Amino acid sequence: MNNVNNILVVEDSDVQREVCIDRLKEFGFENIYSATNGIEALEVLRNNSIGLILSDWDMPEMNGLELLKNLKNDTSLQRTPFIFLTSHTDKDKNREAMDYGAVDYMVKPSSPDNLKEKIEIILKRGIRNILIVEDSDLQREISIAQLQQIGFERITGAANGNEALEYLENNSIDFILSDWEMPEMNGLELLKKVKENPSLKNIPFLILTVHDDPEKNQEAINLGALDYIVKPLTPDDLHLKIRKTLY
Repeated sequence: MNNVNNILVVEDSDVQREVCIDRLKEFGFENIYSATNGIEALEVLRNNSIGLILSDWDMPEMNGLELLKNLKNDTSLQRTPFIFLTSHTDKDKNREAMDYGAVDYMVKPSSPDNLKEKIEIILKRGIRNILIVEDSDLQREISIAQLQQIGFERITGAANGNEALEYLENNSIDFILSDWEMPEMNGLELLKKVKENPSLKNIPFLILTVHDDPEKNQEAINLGALDYIVKPLTPDDLHLKIRKTLY
């Protein structure tokens, strides 16, 4: 599974490449790879787990369109999201890139807000169905509202681990956010059950906790949680944690 927090920037201009990398860092991305043409990009892709490619069109040796065609012919790489950064304003030409499998394109120079918006759209495509497990009705509704605020729509609530497991057995879920302290079955017990089930164990699991104790929270990480958030949480905290655990 690709890690969407690993982004590859393919751009032959040193200045444009560094500008793009700096913008991505401003957005909170840390693992950014770079290449100056399609040949270098393929080498990076074959040796690293890349979750998103931002590529210029016109480059020496192998241009962006040739790189895209190579990706789509490689079963191990063909699902990697690909955004073109192009100086071409010809919609028919840019449509050619879409026809070959690019998810979008941006005409340079692009604004930071436009770039961020394109990336966020792709991130959200990876998660369609979210399960919130929280015994407090108020906290559950707050978490649902926060997720809706940052653009997620298909969100289901459960009041404890038993309800969550019952729902998971009959529905497809892409991400679990679970409180720790709950009646009947708490979040840690739910996490154990999820990780023991072959059909559920790969679902990303994030713990929401009032415990500001790194050692106690490490217990959840050791059992397979991808991360934890100490409550009360903000929409920005939630967004950042989800983004870092995608793909």
